Amino acid sequence: MNTDNDKTVALILARAGSKRVPQKNIRLLNAKPLIAYTFEAAIASACFSRIVVSTDDARVREIAIGAGVDVDERPQALCGDAVRAVEVVEEYLLRTRAGQQYSNVAMMLPTCPFRSVDDVRGAMQLYGASSGKLPLLTVTAYDFPPQLALEPDEADVMRMTDPSAYAQTTRSQSIPARFHPNGGLYVAPIDLFLREHSFFTPRMLTYPMPAERSFDIDYPWQLELAEHWARSLGGG
Repeated sequence: MNTDNDKTVALILARAGSKRVPQKNIRLLNAKPLIAYTFEAAIASACFSRIVVSTDDARVREIAIGAGVDVDERPQALCGDAVRAVEVVEEYLLRTRAGQQYSNVAMMLPTCPFRSVDDVRGAMQLYGASSGKLPLLTVTAYDFPPQLALEPDEADVMRMTDPSAYAQTTRSQSIPARFHPNGGLYVAPIDLFLREHSFFTPRMLTYPMPAERSFDIDYPWQLELAEHWARSLGGG
């Protein structure tokens, strides 16, 4: 499959109304807006013919324009808490008829600021070398085996979700690794995405990333930890 730069449009999703971390996308991380890290990685990778931020936030719009990133004004109907990211991507693809100009759509989330340019390039190279029948997403390993998860049963009582895992071992190092998406990058052929309404299919290409570059910011305490990590990386 050919994934030349003129084939892929990258969408960065950045609505204004985060409740857990107010103004999350424009909060400063080591003196730089959080979303700027994603803009910089996308641009420096040189993997995309067009980079677009989907937003209803005036400040995000200003930062994007300053960085050379195109802005798509997200419809108000898609700015609520319950709206899924894939709904925003699908609406954009259909409204702009992106499939007439591009073969692939990528999505990058601002909450994964430590993805590197090499991560983006490596993932896109893997995707480009494939047959084009599978989507790709960047992933990281769970820090604790999900096989040992417990779920609520009744008041003060939980039950094993996988009793067979407990019967084998509770030593985490001996349990096979499981992985989850980290928000760094999702990419799929546009026709496949529109058919599935998702980047997720039963089988997917994956590009594993280490935990330190997969750090996800969804809560204030995570932003505080990210600030310390960003300063250590930047020498601040």
